[in-house]
Amino acid sequence: MSAADQHNSAQYEANTRKFFLFSFLLNFQLWWPIWVIYLTEERGLTLGQVTLIDIPFWLSIIVLQVPGAAMADRWGRKPTLMLAATALGIAAIVFGLATSYPVILASYLVWGVGFALLFGTESAFLFDSLKAIGREDDYQRQYGRAWGLATAAALAGTLLGAPLAEATDLSTPIVMSGAFSFMAVAVAATFHEPAAEQKTQHHLSYGRIIGDSVDILRQRPAVRYAVMFYGVVTIGSLAPVFFFQPFLREHDIDLSQVGFWQTPARLAAVIGAVAAYRIIATFGERWTFFAMPAVIVVSFVGLGLWDSVYAQVIFPFMNFAVFLSQPTITDYLNRRVPTEQRATVVSLTNLARSLVLIPAAPMLGVLADEASLTTAFLVGGIVTAALTLPLMAVWSPLLLREEALPPRPEAAVAQAD
Repeated sequence: MSAADQHNSAQYEANTRKFFLFSFLLNFQLWWPIWVIYLTEERGLTLGQVTLIDIPFWLSIIVLQVPGAAMADRWGRKPTLMLAATALGIAAIVFGLATSYPVILASYLVWGVGFALLFGTESAFLFDSLKAIGREDDYQRQYGRAWGLATAAALAGTLLGAPLAEATDLSTPIVMSGAFSFMAVAVAATFHEPAAEQKTQHHLSYGRIIGDSVDILRQRPAVRYAVMFYGVVTIGSLAPVFFFQPFLREHDIDLSQVGFWQTPARLAAVIGAVAAYRIIATFGERWTFFAMPAVIVVSFVGLGLWDSVYAQVIFPFMNFAVFLSQPTITDYLNRRVPTEQRATVVSLTNLARSLVLIPAAPMLGVLADEASLTTAFLVGGIVTAALTLPLMAVWSPLLLREEALPPRPEAAVAQAD
């Protein structure tokens, strides 16, 4: 190995450590434990309005997700990640300073831009960095660690954000969070972009990348079903994200304590992300994929039938399943998609999530307002089960066939799907 090759290899190794720091900073957000309370108690929105305002956010992701990821595939992961972190920092500051509905809406749209640029690009960046040094088989473990570290950052933000809000006001933790996103921009600026010959032997056009990615979904059922599966599983995120804080306030938990009560759910998310590769190794992909929606459905039903503050013990199980899906599905897709379409195809999971949550989130939010939180939880379980059963019925035979096949190189897997 030449000196230049050794230098590049060292830089790719450093990418992994820097990626961990990038993920931590981007997720160390002090608004995590109080943002719904901020919108309902500080800005006067109902739960229905809180979930409804997410529609423009998800729509912006639908419009920008594929172009944003295609930009990463065409012009580089590094600049795309820098733009993503910048957008997320601006969005947090605008959101925390917003005094009117239009400004809140504007912050959501900027957030959508940031997530569209981030999702798919970050996993592709890590996979390509590992592949450049022959360690792509270690992706699931490394991405699980990064996802777990990101969740640990969210946990730290959850523990610190609520007491800070109690000591100052609900806006201060949100505005301060923007600074950590800008620190993530500085870290991304030090990333070493995988060389062109290691990403692809020829530069595909922007339009070609999008077209080829759509063809992959159409021609490879295993990839298509995995993308759809991720969208369905993320219904489980609605309870911890939108309804946990109102649930705690409804059961008379003080503002300074809401972060503490959300801690077990955050810890479960860390475990789900970090242990993903061990769970897959122990139970196999097929049974793991079956278990995730099952846990979510049972958790929704449990919350719907148990109207008590002690029902908060259920939220960690939901978060565990949701966060387990991230490293497992992205690894499943990365192993089946060529490098030059990797960010674009993986980003389609975010598109699927948006398409599912646009109707699901406001529907459950209105039910929480007009009926009760328990009603919203029960309906969430019914919707998840109704979407999961037919999907798993058509995907399960493919998963069973894949289990029976010997391990094959990435390119062979992609051709066989």
